[in-house]
Amino acid sequence: MKNEEVRFPTVRNAFFIVVATLLLTIVVGGIWGSSQSKGKILLFELLTLLPVLVFVFAKGFSFREIFRWRAVSGSLLLVSGFIGLGLSVVTDEMDRLIQMLIPVPEELQQAMREFMVFRSTGELIVLVIATVVIAGFAEEMIFRGFFQGALERVTDVTKAVLGTAFVFAFVHFNPWWLVEILILGVLLGVMVWRSGSIFPAVVVHGVYNASAIGLINSDASELEWYLVRGHISPIWVLLGLGCVVFGFRLFYWMTEKKDERDE
Repeated sequence: MKNEEVRFPTVRNAFFIVVATLLLTIVVGGIWGSSQSKGKILLFELLTLLPVLVFVFAKGFSFREIFRWRAVSGSLLLVSGFIGLGLSVVTDEMDRLIQMLIPVPEELQQAMREFMVFRSTGELIVLVIATVVIAGFAEEMIFRGFFQGALERVTDVTKAVLGTAFVFAFVHFNPWWLVEILILGVLLGVMVWRSGSIFPAVVVHGVYNASAIGLINSDASELEWYLVRGHISPIWVLLGLGCVVFGFRLFYWMTEKKDERDE
C-alpha cells in the first residue's frame, strides 16, 4: 500500500480512544473490585485493546500502519531485551529511593504484591501471558503505535514522544511510579520512532514486567547477590545503566544501517 493511500486517525480520534480505554478499565475495575484472580487480570488486559481495535477496523484503517506492526531483525530485538534488563535494574533502585522520601501506603503495597504474586504454575503461566505478553503488546499498540503515531503527524517527534509518555504515566494511576514510568515511556517512544516498529518496545516492556514478577516473587534471602541493605548493589546499578546506554548506542547504529539500506 502506498503511503499516500494510507489513512490515519486524527489526534482528536486518538485522544478519544485513549479516554474511552481509560474509562473502560475504570468501570471494569470497579465492577470486579479488589479481586486479584489471574484469570480476571488476563481478561482485563485483553479488554484494554477493545476500543482501539473496534475503532481501527470500523474505520477501515490499516492495522499494520496504525499500530506500526512492522518486522525488525532478531538482533535488534535482542538489543532491546538488554535495554529492558538494564532499565529494570536502574528503575528498581530509583523506585526504592523515591519510597525513602515518599513511602507507599502499606495497603497499596499489599495490593500490588497480590497482583503480581503467583501461587501455582498455572497462575504463573496466566500472569506471564497477561502482564508480559498481552500487556506489552496492548500498551505499545495503543500508546506508541496508535497515539504517538497520531501526534507525530501533527507535531515534531520530541513533543509526540513526551506527550505520549506523560499520558502513559498518567493512566497508570500511581504517583510513586510516575518518574520511572515517564522515563520508560520516553525511551520506548524513541525506540518506536527510531525503528518504525512497536516490536522493540514490546520486548522492552515484556522484559520489564517479567523482571518485576521475578523480583516480587523472590525472598530477600534469594536476592542477596542483588541487594545491599535494601537497595540495589551499586555494581548492578552501574551494569544496568551500562546496558541502557550501550544498548541505545547500538540500537541507534543498527537502525541507521537499516535506513541506509532502505535508501
